Order: sequence, then C-alpha cells, then structure tokens
Amino acid sequence: MNESAIQVTIAGRTYPLTVAEGEAVRVREAAGKIDELVQRFQRDYGVSDRQDLIAMAALQLLSDSPLATDQEESSAPVIPAEVFDDLEEIRSLLAQAGIASEGPKDPTS
Repeated sequence: MNESAIQVTIAGRTYPLTVAEGEAVRVREAAGKIDELVQRFQRDYGVSDRQDLIAMAALQLLSDSPLATDQEESSAPVIPAEVFDDLEEIRSLLAQAGIASEGPKDPTS
C-alpha cells in the first residue's frame, strides 16, 4: 500500500500524518471541518482551551453523523479502527506538546 505524508492544521496546531494513497484530500477536508468548528466554538462561546474546543468539535461531528441519526443502524455505531489510530496519534502529539496527559490507549476505556 502506498502512503503519503501530509500536514493538517487544527486549532492552530499542525499535525504531520501518513495516509493511504488517495486519502489525503478526504483527510484534509475532515481536518478543515474540525478546524472550522473549533473556530466557530471559540468565537461563539469564548472558549480558548484547545482541548475543550477539539472535544466540542468531535462531539458535534459525531452527533451530526449519519450513524448517529440512522434509525436502521444499531444503537452503537461501528467506528473503524483507523479512526482510533488517528485519534491516538493526535492524543500522543497533544501529550508531547504538554496539552494532554498520556492516558490509556484502549479506545474502550
């Protein structure tokens, strides 16, 4: 599998990522949506803590997702393992920057 190295910026912080070939546009668009929400929450609610803003954006995006509103799906949406891998990478980068503490790596914790 071919991979590409890209950088995305969320809440004023740049994250280097390695993505599968052909996924760079999708990942950049997703990061743009997150950053857009972060900026909106910061402007509308006066929140300045990056971790709070990113958490609020994640909650908004997941609650708006088709899986959250689709009545034919089970009550527990299936989240691809790649999502947890990407979140773990972001959490690790935040911890390295001193923004978040190192925590459990088990996504069910």
